[in-house]
Parts: sequence; C-alpha cells; structure tokens
Amino acid sequence: MAASLILADGQRLPVAADSRVGLTVQANDILKTSSVQSDYSNTLTLADTPEVRAAMEQAQHGMSLSEVPYAQLPCTLETSATEVLPNAVAIVEQHETGKGFEAQVLGGNKNFYAAIEGKKLRELAFNYNTEHDWVLQAAVVGAGHSDYSHVYIYDLYDRGKGGTADSDTVRLWEDELLPSVYARAVWQQIFDEARFKWAGPMPSLFDRLVLPTASALGYSEDFRKSRRLLAGIDHAGGKNTDSGRPYEGRPEVQRVVPFDYTAARYGYVAPTAALVWNPQAHSWKALEPCYVNVSGSVTVNLQNPYGSSQAQLFTYVNGQEIGGGPIVESKKGADSTYVTATTNASKLLLKAGDTITLKIKLNKAKAGIYGTHKWGYEMFTGAVYVMEGNPLPLDSFSVEVLADFPPGGRVRVQDLLPDMTQKDFVKGLIGLFGLTQQTDPYTRLITFTPTGPALQQNAPNAPDWSHKLDSSQPAPRLFHLSGQAQQNWFRWKEDDTNPESAKELGDGMLPCADSTLEAKRDALVLPWAATTTGPNGLLLLPVYKARVGTVSVEQQFDKQSPAPRLVVQTGQTRLVKLTDGKTTETIRPLITTFGGLDFASSLLPAYYTHLAAAYRRPLVLKPSVHLLPPEVTDFNQLQPVWLEAEGAIFYANKLDNWEEDQASTVVELIRLTY
Repeated sequence: MAASLILADGQRLPVAADSRVGLTVQANDILKTSSVQSDYSNTLTLADTPEVRAAMEQAQHGMSLSEVPYAQLPCTLETSATEVLPNAVAIVEQHETGKGFEAQVLGGNKNFYAAIEGKKLRELAFNYNTEHDWVLQAAVVGAGHSDYSHVYIYDLYDRGKGGTADSDTVRLWEDELLPSVYARAVWQQIFDEARFKWAGPMPSLFDRLVLPTASALGYSEDFRKSRRLLAGIDHAGGKNTDSGRPYEGRPEVQRVVPFDYTAARYGYVAPTAALVWNPQAHSWKALEPCYVNVSGSVTVNLQNPYGSSQAQLFTYVNGQEIGGGPIVESKKGADSTYVTATTNASKLLLKAGDTITLKIKLNKAKAGIYGTHKWGYEMFTGAVYVMEGNPLPLDSFSVEVLADFPPGGRVRVQDLLPDMTQKDFVKGLIGLFGLTQQTDPYTRLITFTPTGPALQQNAPNAPDWSHKLDSSQPAPRLFHLSGQAQQNWFRWKEDDTNPESAKELGDGMLPCADSTLEAKRDALVLPWAATTTGPNGLLLLPVYKARVGTVSVEQQFDKQSPAPRLVVQTGQTRLVKLTDGKTTETIRPLITTFGGLDFASSLLPAYYTHLAAAYRRPLVLKPSVHLLPPEVTDFNQLQPVWLEAEGAIFYANKLDNWEEDQASTVVELIRLTY
C-alpha cells in the first residue's frame, strides 16, 4: 500500500516501505465524558531520505532530532489515492539512523485545540465597541441588553449583602452593579480568533447562558503593563543638564524634571499603549480613569561655599501640586554634596486625560558666615554616581496602574471573564450538553451536536451491519465498561464560598448495572460552581461574607473570591432605581436563574440519554467490519447501527486502525438500551 505525507507546500514525503499506515476514527468516546477525541493514525515511519531530513530541518547525515525534537509538520496523510487524514499534523517522536523517523499523525479535532492551547479567556480581544466606562448612562444602556448579540448585560445579583428587592435603589459603585457576559459571545470570540467556524444544532439554552462577574472587577495585568512607565534622563551630549554657579545668590529654583529616556539598558520601561507617555513634555497621561502609584527620584549635586541648600521632589497632576517627598539638605559649607530627592504617591485616583509630571524645587537652607547664602547646583545629567563605592539611585520616574477598579473605569469584556483557559471553557460547554464535536478538515467548520438527542433521533433509521461483519475474525464480547463505576457523577465545581445548603447543588448521577465496577467516580466536573438563590430571589454570588465576632453598629463584611459561575437568563425582569449619587434612573434588567442547569433533573435526562442507555445493559462488542474507504472517511458516530443477531442498537464508539488493504477493521460497538 503506497502511502505518503503531503506537506502544506505540496511536497510529498515517502513513508518507509515496511511501515503500515492505519487510521483510527473516534470523534467522541462516550465513556470519556470529560475529554474530546481526535482522529489519528497509528505510528508510522517516514523514510530516512534527504528530502525528509530537509523538511524537518535536520542534518543530512548522522543522528537527527538533536536540534528539533518533536518537530510538527502540517500535512495530509494519503494512502493510494485516498486522503485519510487531510489537514493533519505529523508529530515526529523519534529517529533511527538508516531506518527513518517515527511519527504520529493527528487530524480532525486536533487542530482547533492546538490553536487555542495555553490561551486564557482574558487574552481574547473583543470588539472595541463593547468597551465602555463604568458610569451611570452606560449601565442603564447595558441593563437593557437582552441577548448574546450585545455581548454583555448589566444584571442583578445578591453579592452577599442581601439582594435588591423590587423598586429598591441600587448604588452603581457601592453596590457593585457589574456587567455579566453571554457565554455564546465568548464562545464565538474564541472561534473567531482561532480562525475556525462552528455550527450547531446547539441547545436553545446555550444562547441564554451568562457568565456573571463573580470576583471584584479590576484592570488586567496586560492592560496595566501596556501603561507601565519607568523613565530616566538622557545624558547624551549633556542636553538635559541644568546647573547654577555656587558663588551666586539665587532665589528658589523650580524645574519640571526632564524624564525622556526609556531604553532598556538600566531597566527602564516605556508604555506600549499609544499616547500615554510624552517624552517631550516629560509627562504620563491616563487614558481612562484609574488608580496609580507614582514614585520618582532625582540626584542633585548641591554646592555650598556658604551655608547650605535643600532639594525636594513633588508630584503634579495637570500642573497642580499633589504632594512632595522629604526635604534633603546639603552639608553646610561643603563644595559638593550629592543628595537624592524622592517622592511617592500611593493609589492616586486619576480621570481620563489627567497628566502627571514631577517637579523639583531647590532652595537655600541654613545661612553661612555673616548670614550669607551662596549656593549652586548641577542636576539632570543622567549620570551614574558612585559615592564611597556605593552607587546612588538612578534618576527615575515611575507610574504604575493598579488593578483596583475606580468609579468610571474603562470596562473591557475580557477583563470580566474568569481566570480560565479557552480550552477548559469550550470543553466545559461540551460536557454540559454532552456534545459530539466533528471537524470538517477542508473547510475548518466544526459541528457540535448534542449526542443523546441525535442518537435517539437517528435510531429508527439505524442501518443493519449484520452483513458487514467479518465472520472469519474474532468478535470479543465484553460486559464490563472500562473506566466506569456503579455510580457515575456529573458535578459542578466545589466552592467553599457557597453556603452549606448549596453543597452538591446541581450534581447528578447515572447508575451502571455492573456490580463488579468500583462504587462511584466523577465522570465530569465542570469548571463553574453551582449558584443558589439569595433571600430576595436573586442568585447569590457570595463576594462578601458577614463578619462574626466583631461588635459593630453596622454589619461588617469580609471579601471572598467565589469560583466562576454559569447561569441562565430568564425572561423576567426586576424594576429598580440605579444611582451614581447625583442622578437616578429606572432600569428593568433581565434576571438569571440556575434552573435548567441541574444535572439530575435537567441535563442528564435531556442530553445524556445515550450514556444511560449504555449503562442499562452493559455490552461492548469488537467485531471486524468490512468498510470501504468512503465509509471510513465519511464515518459518522451520530448514526447508530443495528445488529440483527443481537436484536439491539449499537453506538460505534471507535473505528480502530483501518488499513486500506485489509479486508476488515475492528470497530468498538457499545449496546444502547432505551
């Protein structure tokens, strides 16, 4: 059987003459509910030829893989004239000189997960038009959103201090009215950025799933890094140096410190966000409301033939003095004293457009002989000073945006999302609805289908495979479902912030009629926690917990960090008044529920009927089946098959190592008893 790997540029790499190429097809192993499978080949060997070595950027002679172990080659696996794995990836695992390169070829669902591997939800880049300021008018508009096309919605929750009743007043910032994000909008963004398309049929519930902002809103690390400034003073040609002769009397000297140097040599950092840093004006600008920490230091050479002088560094916002650091003074009567003036401002609240500069002030201090003051100075040289073997601090201007979210802060959808990988998010929704994922390798279209409903719908039209069985080959019968238990639990993530009454809320179990199995196991654990209802009928996000053991007229609260949540938007609204302390508006946001997300009462009966059917009378058959190449490449696991001798419908769980020149192929069949 002639086989080859066709690379993306059309080059064909020969497979070793004695290497057999088999294809395993398995889009969904229904016994592994927490994972997604991918079509793959058996391990094959690429011939040890010059073109193969060149394709993998290996030396033409001797041992290989020393520089590029586990090389990955985008390719298509072809046997004879059949593309058995189009748009696949060959992962080279080992090499034997003179024999060849052993490789595993993966296709199907593999490419999508490779595209999102290691990426977090907060790395997504939603459309700029979804960004807005956390202000009253934006919240009023957001409270009117009603579907995933709007991406987010301002909705109501009990955050641990008691929910809002009808007609109550909600304080935008004090009560932390925050936007939630539609799960479908996040899902769509993941696929768009991975450059894949997707299609359903997805359950109607999918469109109403919402991700509440369960933790305190804050600016992301990437956002803050893009605005980080640590600047120095350029010493080139002495262009910034400022000085005054010491034998002259002078009044106070005030200068904006000319910070203009951000080269990496001394660890300086320039903001990557445009319009933040202005080296010509020596200023830092807030593009949006934020809290910042500001610090600075400037070394000055104070020269005092008579008396002494002093220096003090100040922080200015929009040209107005905010505060200064400690006064540093020269030695009295010293020709030269190097002093370092510093300033610090912590958690400074800025409005959009506010600018920060540092200004230094030099003054006379103690009088000299006969009450005279003669002093000079030199500063802004950008030089590195060493005194008695110890370097003095470099001139520096530092601005750091804090994560703390201010009133009026800039809301970005990605910053509302939990600290979760994109892969875990997608797999979580696949597990929620028991989806089968099928990838068209030519169009990059991924189809998601609820497995249980599809199998039940297709069961009446199950083709009879009785005539396709190869009676010359063994057909093992197994009454034990590998990896299963007598109780197979589907769970929501545990969350210690939930009340005790919510323990195991939403969990469900499918029993398997096999007493030889272990007692129980977790078949699936979602990455979200279940959400119970607070006393006022709103879902409880326990960001705050009442403090006990402290006597106080007003109730005190401690902050908590609830696990990520997934809830369902209803068609019901709650009328409340929303205020920012100056203006009050009436809003009617849609409220959410945990209804429909209970595994026992809703999800398992709706989407896992296939697994319940497999557990009812466990049987696995592994017959050899006659399959033509088109039947393999078009293999659809959502179409169950009928075996007349068994009088039963079976799910084709795995097509195992099909080879074109073999008469039959082992297929793993799981009996379904509805």
